[in-house]
Amino acid sequence: MKWSKKLVLFTISILLVLSVVVGCSSRMKSQSSVGTAPASPPVAREESPAEAGAADNGSSNFGRGISSPLEPEKVITTIHLNFETTEFDKTNEELYKLIEKYKGYIEYSNLSYNHYYNNNKYRYGEFAIRIPKENIASFKTELNAIGNLTSESTNKQDVTKQYTDTESRLKVVETKEARLLALLEKAEKIEDIIALENQLSEVIYEKENLKASLLTLDDKIEFSTIYINIQEVAKVTATETIDTTFATKVKNAFNDSLYFFKDAVEDLIIALIYLLPFLVIISVVVFIGVKYYKNHKKNKPQ
Repeated sequence: MKWSKKLVLFTISILLVLSVVVGCSSRMKSQSSVGTAPASPPVAREESPAEAGAADNGSSNFGRGISSPLEPEKVITTIHLNFETTEFDKTNEELYKLIEKYKGYIEYSNLSYNHYYNNNKYRYGEFAIRIPKENIASFKTELNAIGNLTSESTNKQDVTKQYTDTESRLKVVETKEARLLALLEKAEKIEDIIALENQLSEVIYEKENLKASLLTLDDKIEFSTIYINIQEVAKVTATETIDTTFATKVKNAFNDSLYFFKDAVEDLIIALIYLLPFLVIISVVVFIGVKYYKNHKKNKPQ
C-alpha cells in the first residue's frame, strides 16, 4: 500500500512540473509578443537627423490645436498614435467615418487577425492616413473617442528653406529655357541648332524635376500624415497619473485583480486541456502499475 501511495505522489509531482513548464512557456511567449513591436507600414518615411531633433511627444497638445503662431510657413507634420480597444470592428468603423468627415484618405492599411498579444490571438490594425492640414486639429481631437490612447508622438519638419530654394532654382531654369528658345529661333547652322536643342532638353528635364519636387512638398505640407496602430485587447490599460485619487487607484487595483484571477482560471483550464493526452497516458500507466502491484502482492508467498 505504501508503494501505491508513493506512485500516486510521483504522478502528482509530474503533473505539477508539467503545469509549471507550460506556464513558464506561456509567459515567455507573452513577453516575446509584447516586447516585439509590429512592423511599421512600408509607406513610413525615415526620419532625418533634423526631423529627429524636431520630434515632439505632443501629449500636451492632444485634443487641442497642434499648430503654433511661431510655426514656419512650410511644415510637414507627421503624427504617430497607438490605441487599445475591446471593440475592434466598432473602432475601425468610427475611424473610417472620421476620415470621411474630415476629407482625408487612407494611404496604407494592414489588418492582422492572428496577432499574438499577452499570449492570446487578437486582431491588430495599422493605418497611414492623410488629412488636410486645416482639419488635422479637429480630426486628432475626435480620435480620442475611438479607443484608449496609449502613446502619441508628433514630428514637424520645417521645409521652408528647401521650398524657397527649389522655387528660386525653378525661376532660373525657366529664364534659361526662354533664352535658349530665343537663340534657337535665330540659329541658322545645323551644328548650332543641335547644340541648342541638347541644352534645351537638359534644361526642360531639370525644370520638370524641380516642378515635381515642389508638387511633392506641397502634397506633404497640405496633407499631414497620421500613423495609427489599433490593438484589440480583452481589457484596456488603466491610465494613472499623479492626479489620480487613492480611491480610483484602489478601484483599478480591485478590477485588475478580478480580471487577472479570471484570466488565470481560463489559462489553467486551457492548460489542462493541452495536458489531457498526457493525463490519460499517465493515468493508464498508474492504473497498470497499481494493478500489477496488487497482483504481484497477492501471488507472493506469505
